[in-house]
Amino acid sequence: MTGWHPSNSDSFEARIPVGPTPITGVLEVPFPAPADGPAEVVVDTMLLDLLPHPVFAVAVDGDDVFRFIYTNDSYRALLASDSSTGDLRHVVPANALVAHVRAFAAAARELRTVSFEAEWGSTPPRRVAVDVTPIVGTDGVCEQLVGAAYDVSEHRRIEAELAHRTRHDPLTELPNRVMLVEWLHAALAKAGDEARVGLVILDIDHFKVVNDSLGHEAGDELLLTAASRLGRVLRAGDQLARLGGDELAVVCHNVSSVDDVLTLARRLRAVFDQPFSLGDDEVCLGASVGVIVSDGPNETPTRLLRDGDVAVFAAKELGRGRVELFDDAMRARAVRRLEIESGLRRALVRGEFRVHYQPIVAFGRSEMIGIEALVRWEHPELGLLEPAAFLEIAEETGLIVPIGAWVLHEACSQTARWCAELPQQSPLSIAVNLSARQLNDPELVSIVDSVLAATRLDPALLTLEINETVLVENRDVAVDVLGQLATRGVRIGVDDFGTGQSSLAHLSVLPVDTLKIDRSLIAGLGRHRQDLAIVSAIVGLGHALDLTVTAEGVEDELQLHTLRTLGCDLAQGYYFARPQPGQVVRALVHHRFRWSERISA
Repeated sequence: MTGWHPSNSDSFEARIPVGPTPITGVLEVPFPAPADGPAEVVVDTMLLDLLPHPVFAVAVDGDDVFRFIYTNDSYRALLASDSSTGDLRHVVPANALVAHVRAFAAAARELRTVSFEAEWGSTPPRRVAVDVTPIVGTDGVCEQLVGAAYDVSEHRRIEAELAHRTRHDPLTELPNRVMLVEWLHAALAKAGDEARVGLVILDIDHFKVVNDSLGHEAGDELLLTAASRLGRVLRAGDQLARLGGDELAVVCHNVSSVDDVLTLARRLRAVFDQPFSLGDDEVCLGASVGVIVSDGPNETPTRLLRDGDVAVFAAKELGRGRVELFDDAMRARAVRRLEIESGLRRALVRGEFRVHYQPIVAFGRSEMIGIEALVRWEHPELGLLEPAAFLEIAEETGLIVPIGAWVLHEACSQTARWCAELPQQSPLSIAVNLSARQLNDPELVSIVDSVLAATRLDPALLTLEINETVLVENRDVAVDVLGQLATRGVRIGVDDFGTGQSSLAHLSVLPVDTLKIDRSLIAGLGRHRQDLAIVSAIVGLGHALDLTVTAEGVEDELQLHTLRTLGCDLAQGYYFARPQPGQVVRALVHHRFRWSERISA
């Protein structure tokens, strides 16, 4: 035992007999000395053995020469050996010896606490954090070092696991977007001015269909199989990652030409030519692939990923299952698309949408019996835009839902006012289009209910028209939702009929009231016998199912005469009138404009 005599408020002079050579010097301590003057603190080395963490003392025998002179029980347990009088080499594995010597030497020379980590022991090695504090003699030279060690193996294991998780996809164990960005940074830095870096992004086509129809477990199995297949066709040095969802990416290093990356991209896409076995099911899926190659020393991972996604989108737009190389024209279209999307959001707030109306004419009465509502966008810079300029983007972004709800309310409100203005005439019907997004919106039925209640329009005067392809792809939803609307008295129409995938089976289970023949078939009437035969068959089919048949896109008297001969019920098109604002169409509504003299020609 020995006494520690405080010399000032933050240091103690100490003499601790441990090992053959006692430790003598000044120990810095984190607590003040007693205020009432010197006091003796008795320390027994047995107490050090009771400390929960390892403690050791090292004698400084010369420059970078150290000798352990004390270790407590915890330290010896950590190393599973008694090294209280051993050489440093006896207790430190060879791979960590240099780190220890450097740390001890720094503490001795600089007279400050030094911290470091290393692996100690060998059965198995443990990760240990060490703090080494110098003990200074009366001559100001470090004579001994006192250290405390802390086993941080479990902490480091957890940290390593978390680091792995943050950089890897939990399903496929592939590196994720975070690591992909790191790869791109490193590859671009290494490439310099001469070499190039390629990026291939793959998006599995119709992956959502697998999840929705077979379940997410089947989707996971598909991703695992796809990742395995892709890994087998990579070039040496290529790196595969999962960006998220059904999107995967490959980084190509040291690219000598764009053709090299395109060749790899086609090989990756071909992986999806073979069917995927998912349990008892077998599915065939393609992949849309985008390719981008770095361009100069100022290239960035952000731009590569952005333009790669643009190329993937272009591949999807052009029919899916194909490889597209990014070019500046794609970027211009992407920028334009973003501008349209942003503009649509502002247009909803600013009230820039307009509804134009196109008359629907009855052959038998030779007069207007209804109108179709068609949305327009009064763009503040580009002027009046027709649906083709923005509806596809509105559909993909989901903005079609609030836009469609506004059009429905505006059209029903206008129609109700016209009917109220002309109570002596037969009521005017209104047709409004529904998109796929609207059909899948769980609030659609309640939206229609609230619009009809607010406008007081007779539900029988409202026809909701859905594209026939949408009906086929969403058959179960269509049967349910359209059935609810039909029970309210709303009429249901199939738009663009004759060019999609509709069949008698679909029409027989859907509450359909009208068929509208696609304008592409009407355009060939009187010129192509095949179109005449198809239109004739559609008219016959509609009447056999007790449906009203409408021809859209009527532009000349030959088409009009042919349709009348075939027994078509209704028609609309430029021959009668172009879509016009409500104030223009109001005159036609009030006069129930007739075309009898022209039709009879």
